[in-house]
Order: sequence, then C-alpha cells, then structure tokens
Amino acid sequence: MKATLLCTSLLLNLAPASALKQCDDGVVCIQVTPSGTSSGGANTFDCHKVEGGGDANEIPVLFLHGFPEWSGMYIPLMKFLKEKGGLTSYACDQRGYSPTASPENVEDYNYNVLKQDVLDIATELGHEQFHLVGHDHGAVLGWTVAQESDRILSYTAMSIPHPDVFSGALYGPNADKAQQMASQYFDMFTRENSASINGNFWYMSLGLTSGRWKEYDDKYTDYGPSDFQKALWWYNGAQSAGKMAGPPAFTTTELMKEGQYSVAFLRGLFGMPDEVDGVEQTSKVGKIDVPVLYVCGKNDPAILCDNEYAYNTENYVTKDYLHLVVECQHDVTSCGGDEQDKVNEMVWERIRTA
Repeated sequence: MKATLLCTSLLLNLAPASALKQCDDGVVCIQVTPSGTSSGGANTFDCHKVEGGGDANEIPVLFLHGFPEWSGMYIPLMKFLKEKGGLTSYACDQRGYSPTASPENVEDYNYNVLKQDVLDIATELGHEQFHLVGHDHGAVLGWTVAQESDRILSYTAMSIPHPDVFSGALYGPNADKAQQMASQYFDMFTRENSASINGNFWYMSLGLTSGRWKEYDDKYTDYGPSDFQKALWWYNGAQSAGKMAGPPAFTTTELMKEGQYSVAFLRGLFGMPDEVDGVEQTSKVGKIDVPVLYVCGKNDPAILCDNEYAYNTENYVTKDYLHLVVECQHDVTSCGGDEQDKVNEMVWERIRTA
C-alpha cells in the first residue's frame, strides 16, 4: 500500500505537507505543484484532503477559501460530505496563502491567474471535472471558474452573489447605497503597501487574527505584513482583471450621518483615495451554465446579501438555481446549530442533484 501511494504521489506531483495542521482524523495533508500555465511548476500549494471512500470514479469537490481565511475552515463540511455521500474533497491554501505559492509581485494575483490556478490544481490532482464551493473572495473567484462549464458540474457560492450583480450594487446607476458604504474598505485594501500603512493597521487587525501559525506548525510562525500583503492583493487582482467593481468613496461626515460609525472611523484613518468615483467592472462574468447554489448569511455586516440586489443572481444562472438564506453572519460554514445543518444539507443537495 505504501509503495502504491508513493507512486501515485510522484505521478501527480504530490508530496506530504507536514507543516499544515489538522492532518488527522480522516484528513490527509498533501502538497500540489501544478505544471499548468499559471504555476509552471513554480508554485506548490498546501492542501487538505478528505477521502470519500466511495466509487473511485466519483467526481470530487474542490473548496476555495476567502479572505483572510484558510483551507482548514472547510474540514467540518468536507467530513460531512464524506459521511453523507462518500465524496472526496480537497481544500487548498491558495496563492498568497500557501508559503510556497506566494509570488512577490501584485501582477501575479490577477484573477485570470488565480482562476487558472484552480483549474491547474484540479488537473494535477487527476480530475478533469469537479464540483466547486467558494466562500468570500473564493466565491468571487469561483464564479469566474464556473464559466468553465465543461469542467465544473455544480457551483456553490457562499456570501458573495454573482460578480456582475455585486458589481452593479457597488458602482453605477442601480447601486445599493448601503452595500457601497459597507464596502468602503475596498479602496483601503488596494492601496500600495496596504498591509503596512498606518502602523500595519490591516496586518494587526486582520492578519494577526488569521495568522499563518493558526493553519501551520511552528515552521511558519514568522508571518508579517509583507506576507499578509499577498492576501490583500486578491482585491487588486479582482479589479485589475476587471471582474469586480469598487464603490465610490464616502466622506467621514457622510458615513456618520448614515450611522456607519465603524466605517467612518476607517475613512478618517485612511483618508479619501485618489480615485473617489469608484471602480467600474470592465470584464463581465456573464451567465453561468452549471447548477448553482447561493448561500446568504442574513446577518452578514459586510456583504448585504439579503438586500434586493443580491436576488438578481438567479438571472445569471441558466441551469437549476437554489438560493438559501440563513440566520448567519459572514462565515456560513461556522454558524453552528440548525442553521449550519441547513447549509450542509443544501450543499450536499446541490452536489447530489447535479
């Protein structure tokens, strides 16, 4: 058995990923080095795998984490899908998160490159077709990957509606003012050296709370602003590829009048951007030709996915569409209780019926 596993690992360019945590109780940690166009063998991704134990030809599930999150967030759901349907699943720390897949230039985080990462990883794992699940920025990226309808059998987007719908809420004549105000941090994330300006504010407030030492062993505890910057570059990458709009900037006074006190504090700290009118989405994702589930946390303070605009997502899916609203905040993978059961069961239902 060990010899067989070793040969398989060599053929698929896989190796143990001992630095990752949570590599027990049915979870195997591997490293994947895609040889496709985006990585060219230069990037090695750390991944969690849960073996379903079912049919060897079973289509697997690939999970995409968001910002600033890690692949380990999906392990409970991965185990649920194994128990429910014998499904094999993978969740990788993506570009800018895996220590050995973290290029040093902002241009390397363009969404077109990130999309190719996903496809190349699946190919390296030996799967031409797969089900896809994404949360937060992983959901935005997942919508773009789901354009590949010959490879994606179903897509579950968590928290973020279709990018064309979300961008329309951020910029343009039909924008949702509440969502624009909730997304004021966009221009603060995309500034030069955003992780380290204002006394390392974003690194201290977001990077340390999701730091690499929580996902990795002591080998990777040295995690600073320059590392966290690469996670922030996903925002630059989404906008440089034209996939996601940015809202116009509101002044501190305007935000205070609307009761947006925490956002007003950030505006006061970071000031107004050079481009105050916002950023237009220039590359539409368009309609998705695979079955889709969209999961919305009703109490999400950042993505107001229960606002009217988000329900327009249905019009951008040509196949079977499911929409689930739960009493959760932003991370709908860790609601707990009955609401979490609803999410898990609906994810399984989306995959099963697709």
